[in-house]
Order: sequence, then C-alpha cells, then structure tokens
Amino acid sequence: MRQVQRQATAQKLALTQVMRSSLSLLQMGPEELIDETEKEAKRNPFLKPIPNFSRGRGATGSEGFDIGNIGEQETDNDDILKQVSLIRLSPDQSRIAAELVYCLDERGYISDPADEVCGYLEVSAGALMEVVSILQNSVEPAGVFAWSLKDSFRIQLEAKNRYDPVIAKLLDRLDLVAHQKIPEICTLCGVDDEDAAEMLDDIRLLSPAPLQPVAVGSESVRVPELIFSLDVGGVVSVRLNEAALPQMLTDDALFSVIKTAETDKKAMAYYRDCYRGASGFVLAMQKRANTLLKIGQMIAKTQAKFIKTGRTLDRRPLTMGGLASELGLNKSTISRALSNCLFDTDRGIVHPADCFARPLNEEGADRTREQVLQRLSLLIRTENRIAPLSDEALAQLLASADLKIARRTVAKYRGLLGLQGVYQRKTHR
Repeated sequence: MRQVQRQATAQKLALTQVMRSSLSLLQMGPEELIDETEKEAKRNPFLKPIPNFSRGRGATGSEGFDIGNIGEQETDNDDILKQVSLIRLSPDQSRIAAELVYCLDERGYISDPADEVCGYLEVSAGALMEVVSILQNSVEPAGVFAWSLKDSFRIQLEAKNRYDPVIAKLLDRLDLVAHQKIPEICTLCGVDDEDAAEMLDDIRLLSPAPLQPVAVGSESVRVPELIFSLDVGGVVSVRLNEAALPQMLTDDALFSVIKTAETDKKAMAYYRDCYRGASGFVLAMQKRANTLLKIGQMIAKTQAKFIKTGRTLDRRPLTMGGLASELGLNKSTISRALSNCLFDTDRGIVHPADCFARPLNEEGADRTREQVLQRLSLLIRTENRIAPLSDEALAQLLASADLKIARRTVAKYRGLLGLQGVYQRKTHR
C-alpha cells in the first residue's frame, strides 16, 4: 500500500452578517419583526425608529400624532428631575443633583471631566462623587450619570447583578468585545470559550447610550404586508403595507456627536461596531421589503385574474420554484418570505399559498388541475345517461380541449370529484 498526497481547492460561500440578518428577518411575520426591531433598538443607540403617523389599509388600533401636544410632552431631563426629586438628599446634594441633570449629553453621560464639573458647580470632588454614585444607583434607565462607556456598562451590569472582577477586566478592552475575539478574551480574563461567549453576550445586550429613546410598538395586530389593488383600467398593482413594516434609519447625527466627544479609542471601536450593526440591520430590513415587493409584483402579474375574482379556476400555473427562477432568487428565499405573510386584496385577506397552483403536466404547463377537474365534472354531468362516457373517452375529450391526461388520471380525478364509474352511471331503460 502506498500513500498518495493530493491537493484540492474547495470554494465555500461565507455568509456575511448582513446576509444572515436578511435571511433571519425574511421569515419573520409582522409581530416578530416589530419585536426584533424593538429589541435591536434597545441595545443599539444608532438605530432610529421612524413612527408610522399614517397606517396603511388592513391595520387597526393606531393613533395619529397630535401636533398640538408637542409643548406638553415630557423631555428626558424632566423625567430624570422627577426621579431625582424622590431621592432622599440633603439640600446641597439636591442642588448638585439637579445641576448634574443638565450636564448629561445625548447618551446620558457626564461628558466633562470631574475637575471641570467641580469647578462650575462649585463643589468638592468628594461631594460630587458621592452625589454621582447615588444617582447612578437610583435613576432609571440604568447607565445614566456615567463618566464613560465603560462606567455605563458597569452600572448596567450591576443593576442586572452580572458585574464581577472577571467581566471588569473585559470592560477595559471593549475593542475585543467589538470584534468578538473569543481567543483573546479567554487569554485576557482566564476563562474558557463558553464563559467568554457568555460575557460577550452580557455586554452586547447593554445599551451604549441609555438615554436614547426607543420606539415602543403598539399592540401587536396581524396585518397583511402586501396590498393588491385594481388601478384604472383593471390592472392589478401591489404595494408594501407600511403599517406592517417597521421603518428604521441609522442615527448619523448621534454617531457624529460621539465621534467628536469620545476620546477612548477602545470605546470608540465599540461605538463603530454598533454603528456598523445598525447600518447592517437597516440594510437587511430594506432587502426584506424589496424581496417581498418583487415577489408581490410577479404574483400580481401572473395571477391578476385570480386576485380580481378569487376563483381557484382562474389561477394560472405558478410554483415557488418557478417564481424563484423568474426572480433570480433561491426557492428557500421565496418560502421564507411568504411563510408568515398575508395579502390584502379588494376581496379581503388572502394567504400566499392560495396564489400558487401546480401545472397540469409538462404538456399542459399552462393549465392547472382545477381546470381539469372543472372540465371533467362538466363532461360527466352533461353526458348521455343511457350511453355514459368511459374514462378513455373522457381522456380523449379532455385532450381535444388541450387538457391532456392519461386514462388512469381521469379515473383518479373522477374519484376526487366523488363521481362513479361508467357502469354505475349508466341509466337502464
């Protein structure tokens, strides 16, 4: 036996984070999508939800935006001042705490160095640190009144009872967290891969800007994601239902402010990673919406008559595989996109599965089984009862109508219709 060494080149497709996110979002229904959007917005300050001030057809339970109440709406400072007023403090501490509220930046951090804050508040370093510590432990959301990103994460982890000396080491290297370098984290903290991944998850669930508002979704309502309607001239058009699709933007303004204010390079690496994540999430949402719209446009083009009438007899042959081929997509992508989707039409809500129909066979690629069943039923119900048609004769008549099926298929379809054989149907004089 001799040993032979061979060299081969293998090519693999690596999924990027945006691709993974797109595939994950694609198979979510409206309710799951809203939940995922809110979850992502809570941990990523650079995701900016856009409220739907007008909802599309098929949505319920929304309220308009009341411009007249803008002046009455409570600001973040007002909310924090209310919380501060409930804390038991000395008169001097209350003054310092109230002044500190107006020292917070967009993230909720005290952005100026401690010695400068002592100077313009005219307090000692000890008195300032004592008040700041009280506020950090008392005011919601957890993480405000921090001096830095690391400090904010410490406060949030303490609030969750997840702060310990090991994770404290990792907070000194937020650049490793940003790039998710498990081996380096293991070496730094003296832990195994499992513990490193757990600490990584704990930190990445925290908000780098706790004071940034997060849009709260309305009561979850199952709404259609695509709306089909008849245009002038009877043409079927389709559009996305904005009420079912959370709209997000990246908060470029906040990122610009942080780039200017942040001096810690390791913290800035983490902020950059969050910003890239927000951009990727927005792109994945756009890809999902574009994919749904492309699918809807092809269905509107192919099944226009069915969408108008709702009769299964009016469906043209259309399969997910055929649709995927037409759009240049994978069949699994089509399946994911439509798995939790609903269509709104002039006749009411339609499930995507109702728009698909298999072709009869290779010879009858433009005909469906429903059309054969309808024609077969008509032939049998109008035949001469004294001389009823055999399955062979029925197959020939169907073939003359460009519905070519075998005699045994006629027998199978006849059984589906609940119709008897030729001898049982014959009427004797």
